[in-house]
Amino acid sequence: METVPCPISNSGEFTPYLQVPDRFDCSGKVEWTLVRSPASGLIMLNPRPDSAEIAEHYRSGEYDPYRHGRNSDALRDRAYLAARALLLRWRAGLIMRGCAKPMKECSVLEIGCSTGDLLHYFHRKGVPIDHLAGVEPNDAAAGYAWELFGLEIFPSVSDKSLRVKKFDRIVLWHTLEHIHDIHETLKLVARQLKPEGVVVLAVPNPAGYDAEHYGENWVAWDAPRHLYHFWPGTVEKLLALHKLSVFRRLPYFPDLLYNTFYSEVLLSKRQKRRFTVHRMLALLWRLSLYAVKGGFWPMKASSLIYFARKESAEWEC
Repeated sequence: METVPCPISNSGEFTPYLQVPDRFDCSGKVEWTLVRSPASGLIMLNPRPDSAEIAEHYRSGEYDPYRHGRNSDALRDRAYLAARALLLRWRAGLIMRGCAKPMKECSVLEIGCSTGDLLHYFHRKGVPIDHLAGVEPNDAAAGYAWELFGLEIFPSVSDKSLRVKKFDRIVLWHTLEHIHDIHETLKLVARQLKPEGVVVLAVPNPAGYDAEHYGENWVAWDAPRHLYHFWPGTVEKLLALHKLSVFRRLPYFPDLLYNTFYSEVLLSKRQKRRFTVHRMLALLWRLSLYAVKGGFWPMKASSLIYFARKESAEWEC
């Protein structure tokens, strides 16, 4: 275990924020401590597993990002994979939004690429495979992406072969909150981004309506895998340290469905109550309400997408 300072303010002063469970262990025997930095507003897991200890917390067979067709037989898993596949086109469109280049001239790096589905989608849409690269520390997921799709996957951002490449888009889709050495990663992002390129970050929003409602049972706390929780405004402060400037923020509504449903499931498990039809109807009502309210107040959405570019860039790719 390790205790670290705030990566934005470098301050070691924190205020207690919340005690949260590991969503894969509802025994209640282990809780994790979230704290908030008064200097930056960032919410963090502190203390936390160090980079050597964290791997054991990703071994649950329930960890969705590492699911693929070969390890998912249950109906629930198949439904999740089908929904993920349907959303690829939407995600890819958001990521390439505003890019004037034809796809055959684009280059994309995804940090935290998991099984490589998004990168493979870009390849099918015309991006040459040698213009695509991924970073994925999980051997099984990286092996699947290489074996099935032929993608070039690096185990770390520090790989020398990766450092010589430049990209039009660098994607961290629900990745930034997992990274121990966050400054080393953002240093690479700033260095590998082309002058007209765009960084696309998606992160859960602890200021969202669903987080407020579920409290410690909000599934996107996902302790101890999620190390950071970015209150609106904190992403901008962090990226500014690396001369990256946010120019657009958008809500990502599909995450509302996932986060609200699984928060309700987690709450039911911890209360030892059945997930009844009545609870499902209440959940559907809550989903509808949050979706409408999130449309009017995007900074209260369940997840936010941040688009950033180099501070010296005066145009949008």
